[in-house]
Amino acid sequence: MDALASIEAIVRDLLIFIVAMSAILVALLVIVSRMPDDNPLKRMMVALSWRVGATAAAGMVALPATPIPGVDVAVDIGAPILLLWYWWTFFRDLRANRTPTAPPPRIEPANHK
Repeated sequence: MDALASIEAIVRDLLIFIVAMSAILVALLVIVSRMPDDNPLKRMMVALSWRVGATAAAGMVALPATPIPGVDVAVDIGAPILLLWYWWTFFRDLRANRTPTAPPPRIEPANHK
């Protein structure tokens, strides 16, 4: 009986953690969505959302394609290759955008004599 209580406590704690992280994620998405379009954080989050969606879509396509001969092999080989390329482009572009840029020029006030 003690084992069931400890398993119940672990599951309860995990569910609380999942709910808390989901709330933080929603708050972060709302904050980022209100940023201007040229903000680098917003561009990165949009690209990340597209990659996560593509990964989920590949998983959803794999299940119905499994019983179809030929298609299952194409999905099993093609989906990971395409996802690797898609995610690689994300990290490549992310690294390219991290290069330091020169600070904006400083404007000195005009001296009036």
